[in-house]
Amino acid sequence: MTRQRIGALAVGALLALLAISPAAAAGGTRVTITINSLAVETFTTTGGALCPWGTATTDFGHFGGSANGRAGSFHLTKELTCGDGTGTFTIRVNAATVFGSPTDQGGWSVAGGTGNYANLSGGGSLVGTYVDGGIIDLYTGSVRN
Repeated sequence: MTRQRIGALAVGALLALLAISPAAAAGGTRVTITINSLAVETFTTTGGALCPWGTATTDFGHFGGSANGRAGSFHLTKELTCGDGTGTFTIRVNAATVFGSPTDQGGWSVAGGTGNYANLSGGGSLVGTYVDGGIIDLYTGSVRN
């Protein structure tokens, strides 16, 4: 199977994952979340609807590879703990990658929260960029509380 065909299959799988992810919250606030997954997972946000920074932990749920071993999908949750003490929020991630590619892509949705984020909802898309020693994920979307 050619690399182009594998890429097309990975993109098709990604679109299917995004289609089943909850839509971004209607009327919500646009946000970005950047998670740096190097030695310790840390995050920053923009948009004002979420705390500005904190730490994250990842619970790997499931990883699946293609029959030819060239592409894969993964499903996990990330708990983000706000550095300012306002609470936590958990996001579900569904993503796909072609092995050897510099990035992966997928969708995310809010799965729950505590404190100021107990009623948080929303979601969006993500792109992960592989760097030496880890990955930097950029989540974009909308949330509302």
